Amino acid sequence: MSHVDQTVTNDAVIPVVSSTVFDSSPNSRLALGVLAIDGVAVPGLEAEYMAHFHLRRRVYVDQTGQLSEKDLLPDGTDRDADDSRSITFCVLENHPDGTRVVGVSRLIVRGEPRPGDSLHGTPLPVEEFCRDAFADGPLPWNAVEVSRVIARHQKAAVQDTIQWYLFALMLAYVTNHGLGRAFAIIEPWLERRLRSIITIDRIGDVRFIEHYLDYNVPIEIDVASSTATVTGRTSDLVEHLLESEPSLVFVGRIPSARTSAA
Repeated sequence: MSHVDQTVTNDAVIPVVSSTVFDSSPNSRLALGVLAIDGVAVPGLEAEYMAHFHLRRRVYVDQTGQLSEKDLLPDGTDRDADDSRSITFCVLENHPDGTRVVGVSRLIVRGEPRPGDSLHGTPLPVEEFCRDAFADGPLPWNAVEVSRVIARHQKAAVQDTIQWYLFALMLAYVTNHGLGRAFAIIEPWLERRLRSIITIDRIGDVRFIEHYLDYNVPIEIDVASSTATVTGRTSDLVEHLLESEPSLVFVGRIPSARTSAA
Protein backbone atom coordinates (compact mmCIF):
# COMPACT_ATOMS: atom_id res chain seq x y z
CA MET A 1 0.00 0.00 0.00
CA SER A 2 1.23 3.49 -0.73
CA HIS A 3 1.80 5.79 2.19
CA VAL A 4 3.29 9.17 2.98
CA ASP A 5 6.46 9.01 5.02
CA GLN A 6 6.20 12.16 7.10
CA THR A 7 9.93 12.05 7.82
CA VAL A 8 10.71 12.64 4.12
CA THR A 9 10.03 16.35 3.68
CA ASN A 10 9.22 18.14 0.45
CA ASP A 11 12.46 20.08 0.82
CA ALA A 12 14.37 16.78 0.91
CA VAL A 13 12.87 15.42 -2.32
CA ILE A 14 13.34 18.54 -4.48
CA PRO A 15 16.47 18.26 -6.68
CA VAL A 16 18.72 21.29 -7.14
CA VAL A 17 20.75 21.68 -10.34
CA SER A 18 23.29 24.12 -11.71
CA SER A 19 21.39 25.74 -14.57
CA THR A 20 21.36 28.73 -16.92
CA VAL A 21 17.56 28.71 -17.28
CA PHE A 22 17.07 31.94 -15.35
CA ASP A 23 20.03 33.80 -16.87
CA SER A 24 17.72 35.55 -19.32
CA SER A 25 15.14 36.37 -16.65
CA PRO A 26 17.01 36.54 -13.32
CA ASN A 27 14.16 38.06 -11.33
CA SER A 28 11.55 35.48 -12.35
CA ARG A 29 10.34 33.02 -9.71
CA LEU A 30 9.35 30.09 -11.92
CA ALA A 31 9.99 28.76 -15.42
CA LEU A 32 7.68 26.22 -17.05
CA GLY A 33 7.42 24.34 -20.29
CA VAL A 34 8.41 21.19 -22.17
CA LEU A 35 11.39 19.37 -20.66
CA ALA A 36 11.74 16.41 -23.03
CA ILE A 37 10.11 14.72 -26.02
CA ASP A 38 10.15 10.94 -26.45
CA GLY A 39 12.81 10.56 -23.78
CA VAL A 40 15.19 13.15 -25.24
CA ALA A 41 15.78 16.33 -23.27
CA VAL A 42 15.16 19.70 -24.88
CA PRO A 43 18.62 21.05 -25.78
CA GLY A 44 20.06 22.90 -22.81
CA LEU A 45 17.81 21.13 -20.30
CA GLU A 46 19.70 17.85 -20.00
CA ALA A 47 20.61 18.35 -16.33
CA GLU A 48 17.06 19.37 -15.47
CA TYR A 49 15.71 16.29 -17.26
CA MET A 50 17.97 13.95 -15.31
CA ALA A 51 17.02 15.75 -12.08
CA HIS A 52 13.33 15.22 -12.80
CA PHE A 53 13.93 11.45 -12.64
CA HIS A 54 15.45 11.88 -9.21
CA LEU A 55 12.39 13.85 -8.08
CA ARG A 56 10.18 11.03 -9.32
CA ARG A 57 12.19 8.42 -7.42
CA ARG A 58 12.35 10.42 -4.21
CA VAL A 59 8.61 11.01 -4.24
CA TYR A 60 7.28 7.67 -5.47
CA VAL A 61 9.77 5.41 -3.70
CA ASP A 62 11.04 7.33 -0.67
CA GLN A 63 8.10 9.59 0.22
CA THR A 64 4.89 7.83 -0.85
CA GLY A 65 5.90 4.23 -1.52
CA GLN A 66 3.91 4.09 -4.76
CA LEU A 67 6.78 2.37 -6.53
CA SER A 68 9.15 -0.29 -5.30
CA GLU A 69 12.94 -0.18 -5.26
CA LYS A 70 12.86 -3.13 -7.67
CA ASP A 71 11.26 -0.88 -10.30
CA LEU A 72 14.31 1.40 -10.40
CA LEU A 73 17.11 1.31 -12.95
CA PRO A 74 20.73 0.80 -11.85
CA ASP A 75 21.21 4.60 -11.84
CA GLY A 76 18.48 4.89 -9.20
CA THR A 77 15.81 6.45 -11.43
CA ASP A 78 12.33 5.21 -12.24
CA ARG A 79 12.68 5.77 -15.99
CA ASP A 80 10.43 3.36 -17.88
CA ALA A 81 9.61 2.46 -21.48
CA ASP A 82 6.76 4.96 -21.66
CA ASP A 83 9.19 7.87 -21.27
CA SER A 84 10.17 7.10 -24.87
CA ARG A 85 6.69 8.02 -26.10
CA SER A 86 5.99 10.86 -23.68
CA ILE A 87 6.08 14.63 -23.55
CA THR A 88 7.67 15.60 -20.23
CA PHE A 89 6.90 18.93 -18.59
CA CYS A 90 8.54 20.85 -15.78
CA VAL A 91 8.16 23.74 -13.39
CA LEU A 92 11.54 25.09 -12.27
CA GLU A 93 12.11 27.46 -9.35
CA ASN A 94 14.72 30.23 -9.16
CA HIS A 95 16.05 29.57 -5.66
CA PRO A 96 19.09 30.83 -3.67
CA ASP A 97 20.44 27.25 -3.67
CA GLY A 98 20.17 26.96 -7.46
CA THR A 99 17.49 25.90 -9.91
CA ARG A 100 15.03 23.57 -8.19
CA VAL A 101 12.83 21.07 -10.05
CA VAL A 102 9.55 21.59 -8.15
CA GLY A 103 7.02 20.23 -10.63
CA VAL A 104 7.00 17.53 -13.31
CA SER A 105 4.46 15.59 -15.35
CA ARG A 106 4.26 13.67 -18.58
CA LEU A 107 1.76 12.92 -21.32
CA ILE A 108 2.11 9.39 -22.65
CA VAL A 109 1.01 9.46 -26.29
CA ARG A 110 -0.40 6.18 -27.64
CA GLY A 111 1.14 6.95 -31.02
CA GLU A 112 1.19 5.41 -34.46
CA PRO A 113 2.98 2.07 -34.99
CA ARG A 114 6.54 2.50 -36.23
CA PRO A 115 8.67 -0.04 -38.11
CA GLY A 116 11.04 -1.76 -35.71
CA ASP A 117 9.38 -0.08 -32.72
CA SER A 118 7.40 -2.27 -30.33
CA LEU A 119 6.17 0.59 -28.14
CA HIS A 120 4.43 3.27 -30.23
CA GLY A 121 0.91 2.26 -31.14
CA THR A 122 0.53 -0.14 -28.22
CA PRO A 123 -2.09 0.32 -25.48
CA LEU A 124 -1.63 3.01 -22.87
CA PRO A 125 -1.05 1.82 -19.30
CA VAL A 126 -4.66 2.68 -18.44
CA GLU A 127 -5.82 0.33 -21.21
CA GLU A 128 -3.62 -2.46 -19.88
CA PHE A 129 -4.51 -2.07 -16.20
CA CYS A 130 -8.22 -1.25 -16.73
CA ARG A 131 -9.23 -3.29 -19.76
CA ASP A 132 -12.86 -3.39 -18.70
CA ALA A 133 -13.07 0.38 -19.27
CA PHE A 134 -12.22 -0.04 -22.96
CA ALA A 135 -14.49 -2.87 -24.03
CA ASP A 136 -15.51 -0.89 -27.13
CA GLY A 137 -12.06 -1.28 -28.64
CA PRO A 138 -8.59 0.26 -28.61
CA LEU A 139 -8.04 3.99 -28.32
CA PRO A 140 -6.90 6.02 -31.36
CA TRP A 141 -3.28 7.04 -31.94
CA ASN A 142 -3.74 10.52 -30.46
CA ALA A 143 -5.09 9.38 -27.08
CA VAL A 144 -2.90 10.39 -24.15
CA GLU A 145 -2.43 9.42 -20.53
CA VAL A 146 -1.50 11.91 -17.83
CA SER A 147 1.24 10.36 -15.72
CA ARG A 148 3.90 11.08 -13.08
CA VAL A 149 2.33 14.37 -11.96
CA ILE A 150 4.37 15.76 -9.06
CA ALA A 151 4.27 19.18 -7.40
CA ARG A 152 6.45 19.70 -4.34
CA HIS A 153 7.15 22.83 -2.31
CA GLN A 154 7.52 23.77 1.33
CA LYS A 155 4.68 26.29 0.99
CA ALA A 156 1.27 24.69 0.37
CA ALA A 157 -0.03 27.67 -1.64
CA VAL A 158 2.98 27.57 -3.97
CA GLN A 159 2.65 23.80 -4.38
CA ASP A 160 -1.01 24.25 -5.32
CA THR A 161 -0.02 26.83 -7.94
CA ILE A 162 2.66 24.52 -9.35
CA GLN A 163 0.05 21.80 -9.82
CA TRP A 164 -2.20 24.23 -11.68
CA TYR A 165 0.71 25.16 -13.94
CA LEU A 166 1.40 21.51 -14.75
CA PHE A 167 -2.17 20.98 -15.91
CA ALA A 168 -2.05 24.22 -17.89
CA LEU A 169 1.09 22.92 -19.64
CA MET A 170 -0.45 19.57 -20.51
CA LEU A 171 -3.76 21.00 -21.69
CA ALA A 172 -2.00 23.58 -23.84
CA TYR A 173 0.14 20.87 -25.42
CA VAL A 174 -2.86 18.67 -26.19
CA THR A 175 -4.55 21.63 -27.88
CA ASN A 176 -1.45 22.75 -29.76
CA HIS A 177 -0.65 19.32 -31.20
CA GLY A 178 -4.06 17.94 -32.13
CA LEU A 179 -4.02 15.27 -29.46
CA GLY A 180 -7.28 13.67 -28.39
CA ARG A 181 -8.88 12.04 -25.39
CA ALA A 182 -6.93 12.15 -22.14
CA PHE A 183 -6.93 9.53 -19.37
CA ALA A 184 -5.23 8.79 -16.07
CA ILE A 185 -5.01 6.14 -13.35
CA ILE A 186 -5.14 7.75 -9.92
CA GLU A 187 -5.78 7.02 -6.27
CA PRO A 188 -9.34 7.73 -5.03
CA TRP A 189 -8.14 10.52 -2.71
CA LEU A 190 -6.46 12.22 -5.70
CA GLU A 191 -9.64 11.81 -7.72
CA ARG A 192 -11.43 13.89 -5.10
CA ARG A 193 -8.64 16.47 -5.19
CA LEU A 194 -8.60 16.73 -9.00
CA ARG A 195 -12.33 17.43 -9.13
CA SER A 196 -11.49 20.85 -7.67
CA ILE A 197 -8.92 21.50 -10.42
CA ILE A 198 -10.16 19.95 -13.68
CA THR A 199 -13.21 18.18 -15.11
CA ILE A 200 -12.94 14.40 -14.86
CA ASP A 201 -15.19 11.36 -15.23
CA ARG A 202 -14.66 7.99 -13.57
CA ILE A 203 -14.67 5.30 -16.27
CA GLY A 204 -14.20 2.19 -14.14
CA ASP A 205 -14.28 0.79 -10.65
CA VAL A 206 -11.57 1.16 -8.04
CA ARG A 207 -9.15 -1.77 -8.23
CA PHE A 208 -5.81 -2.80 -6.74
CA ILE A 209 -2.99 -2.35 -9.25
CA GLU A 210 0.10 -4.23 -8.24
CA HIS A 211 2.44 -2.01 -10.25
CA TYR A 212 1.38 1.04 -8.23
CA LEU A 213 1.13 -0.86 -4.93
CA ASP A 214 -2.29 0.61 -4.20
CA TYR A 215 -5.94 0.95 -5.13
CA ASN A 216 -6.50 3.13 -8.18
CA VAL A 217 -9.34 4.25 -10.40
CA PRO A 218 -9.33 5.03 -14.15
CA ILE A 219 -10.58 8.48 -15.19
CA GLU A 220 -11.06 10.46 -18.38
CA ILE A 221 -10.23 14.17 -18.44
CA ASP A 222 -12.59 16.50 -20.28
CA VAL A 223 -9.96 18.51 -22.14
CA ALA A 224 -12.18 21.38 -23.32
CA SER A 225 -13.89 21.92 -19.99
CA SER A 226 -10.65 21.52 -18.03
CA THR A 227 -8.88 24.03 -20.26
CA ALA A 228 -11.64 26.55 -19.59
CA THR A 229 -11.34 25.95 -15.84
CA VAL A 230 -7.55 26.29 -15.78
CA THR A 231 -7.73 29.38 -18.00
CA GLY A 232 -10.17 30.95 -15.57
CA ARG A 233 -7.79 30.26 -12.69
CA THR A 234 -4.53 31.24 -14.38
CA SER A 235 -5.79 34.08 -16.60
CA ASP A 236 -4.09 33.99 -20.03
CA LEU A 237 -1.43 31.41 -19.10
CA VAL A 238 -2.73 28.68 -21.43
CA GLU A 239 -2.75 31.10 -24.37
CA HIS A 240 0.74 32.28 -23.42
CA LEU A 241 1.97 28.70 -23.36
CA LEU A 242 0.44 28.03 -26.77
CA GLU A 243 2.20 31.07 -28.23
CA SER A 244 5.58 30.48 -26.57
CA GLU A 245 6.15 26.78 -27.22
CA PRO A 246 8.80 25.41 -27.37
CA SER A 247 10.37 28.15 -25.22
CA LEU A 248 9.97 28.15 -21.45
CA VAL A 249 7.55 30.66 -19.95
CA PHE A 250 8.63 32.73 -16.94
CA VAL A 251 6.09 33.61 -14.27
CA GLY A 252 6.18 35.37 -10.91
CA ARG A 253 8.94 37.37 -9.26
CA ILE A 254 11.54 36.35 -6.73
CA PRO A 255 11.09 37.90 -3.26
CA SER A 256 12.07 41.57 -3.14
CA ALA A 257 14.61 40.91 -0.35
CA ARG A 258 16.62 38.70 -2.72
CA THR A 259 16.42 41.28 -5.48
CA SER A 260 17.70 44.01 -3.15
CA ALA A 261 20.50 41.80 -1.84
CA ALA A 262 21.67 41.14 -5.38
